[in-house]
Amino acid sequence: MKHSNRFIEYFQGKCIFITGCTGCVGMALLEKLLRSFPQVHKIVLLIRPKRSENMSTRISNYFNNPIFSVIKEMHKDYLDKIMWMKGVIVKPNLGLSQENLDYIYNNVNIVYHCAASVKLVDNLKNCITNNIYGTEMVYNVAKCCKKIECFMHVSTIFCSHGFSRSVLKEQIPQNPVNPDRLLEMAKSMSINELEENCKESKNWSNNYVFTKNATENHLGNKKDNIKIGIVRVGCVMESYKEPYPSWLINENVFNVILKNVLNGIAFNIKGNASAYCTPIDLCINALIASTYDTTHYTENLKVYNVATNRPTINEIYKIFVKENVKDPWLIFGSLKYRFLCHLKDLVLEMSGKRGIFVREMEKMDKFVEIARDGLCDELYCHTENLDELWKNLNESERELLFFNLNDIDFEKYVKSWFKMEKKYNPLDPTSTMLHLAKL
Repeated sequence: MKHSNRFIEYFQGKCIFITGCTGCVGMALLEKLLRSFPQVHKIVLLIRPKRSENMSTRISNYFNNPIFSVIKEMHKDYLDKIMWMKGVIVKPNLGLSQENLDYIYNNVNIVYHCAASVKLVDNLKNCITNNIYGTEMVYNVAKCCKKIECFMHVSTIFCSHGFSRSVLKEQIPQNPVNPDRLLEMAKSMSINELEENCKESKNWSNNYVFTKNATENHLGNKKDNIKIGIVRVGCVMESYKEPYPSWLINENVFNVILKNVLNGIAFNIKGNASAYCTPIDLCINALIASTYDTTHYTENLKVYNVATNRPTINEIYKIFVKENVKDPWLIFGSLKYRFLCHLKDLVLEMSGKRGIFVREMEKMDKFVEIARDGLCDELYCHTENLDELWKNLNESERELLFFNLNDIDFEKYVKSWFKMEKKYNPLDPTSTMLHLAKL
């Protein structure tokens, strides 16, 4: 006899509001809800208007992403469940029309706040505006919803990197700066003034993790009677299984770091640190499962670390090397990369064009340095809340929402990254020279 499924029952007839739907997490969340929870009543997507592209074109292009290939075959009427709303998270009432606001206030049950500024290199003012103020604006709309059941916020397990590097518990982390003070400073100060006056931010790896930490504190200070779930994800990687293996919108940061270690560009990686490679589909499954758990939790706030303290960076790197060191030029380390950048620029300049590759190389050097310092450090994540949630699922629920990171075959998983990578970006001298010849 097949067990009942609490998640299927819970999402029956629900109206869901999602921010950040064009990002990796938001897009994967939408796909999973459409594919596995067809009993959902309506999914409202907040989308930022663009001058260069009208709404109908953006929507059409959005569903051309390969992630929706499975849902298009399974549920032909998937578009009927979606409602698009033009808006911006950094505006009061999200910049929505009164008609759209009224619909949200009267119908929405669950809010997924996935939108954020995730740039590792960004000024503090932008990060405060997008991450703290943006979350406040979304929360203000959520608390006006008559049928609201929970507010789910997507955060990062790196939220304390720099300030406290050793242990991350499933609770609101420390931050010496009051989030309200940060909002006031960002409102009244220029970019340079803010950088000079907010000395505390220098204790974090970058402004992104500093403001994500402060955002969690901001939510932790809420006294409204709304259930809040904070789901922290690690370095979001290619999908493990759903809707098919190795899906991701853009190349992930951890992959970039590994490639640059391999090429001799990045150094001083702490090999004993946990890799915190979190497949995007397991992130989404954990987010959906924690939605149900948050709604039924006795307290008003619960934190979930979607992470596993294995494998280490060294273990991932060994698999990476085994799969990728086919190019004999790699014995020269970063010399190959740097030589080719100069050579490409020379070819461009000889043809009367401006060189771009050396500048890109310098940008990459800076990016890798910041990313390495922010992601590749020793940290132990407590996962008791997530582990307890998994433990209490029955067979049917585990099949629907698999998120147990301890059950992943990481060797098989890491190899799958590079099968896809080689398809689009093969690492061999011949292809490199052919590329040069086409310039």
